[in-house]
Amino acid sequence: MLMSHKKLLTSNFQLLTLKDGAWLIADAHYAHYNTALYDFLSCKDEDLPPQLILMGDIFDLLFGNAPNSIEPNLKMVDLLKSIAKKVEVIYLEGNHDFGLKTIFGDSIKIVPRTKQPLFMSANSKVVALHHGDMMQGIGYEIYTALIRNRWIDRVLNTIDSLRDGKIIDWLERYNRQKKPCYSIDSFENIVSQRLDILEQKFEFDYWVEGHFHQNVQYNFNEKKYCNLPAFACCQSYIVVKLSESGINFIEKKGSP
Repeated sequence: MLMSHKKLLTSNFQLLTLKDGAWLIADAHYAHYNTALYDFLSCKDEDLPPQLILMGDIFDLLFGNAPNSIEPNLKMVDLLKSIAKKVEVIYLEGNHDFGLKTIFGDSIKIVPRTKQPLFMSANSKVVALHHGDMMQGIGYEIYTALIRNRWIDRVLNTIDSLRDGKIIDWLERYNRQKKPCYSIDSFENIVSQRLDILEQKFEFDYWVEGHFHQNVQYNFNEKKYCNLPAFACCQSYIVVKLSESGINFIEKKGSP
């Protein structure tokens, strides 16, 4: 049964509708050295879904308060704005892309980390969407709060500008050394423990997240879990299929 609106309000999140045929894309890590998602979406003008949900880390390095991170990504930014004129686009911020309201304005619905999980309804079920960078310890919570602090951002941006973009350049080099494709040992057990904790905080039927790049789905009694494929790794995404039996998350390969 779909939970009552009152229960949703206790978590301060808005209930939206997840549409049949929606695309869920996560962890594309777009950059001038990784244009796979741009190449894919730029060829889909006549074949767009009714709803495009971007699940975070779509960009490898995009901070709304860091001008030097914006200019290299303008081509992709403009493409997403163009797509948003044709279909509904919802963008959940990740740990590589945040502060996006200043970049996209009202053209795209931006869901910051503080407003995640985003609850959506489909077939009388509740789907909770989150980028996935949660429950990673107090150290990570302090770090992620600091890098989103506007005063700290101003100081860093001033230093970055005075040093001709050295900070952004260093972050880019650091990110390029990372390998997006990897396997996490005992991930099913990790997910089971995560859901036990999440069930105590939120009411949901499906939990969907990216961040971990594992591309797996599990059933835990009445709860279903989906970790999205990393587009940067396998150039694939998820298509939502609604049926009488429930909600299916179908992997589809992206190609220009």
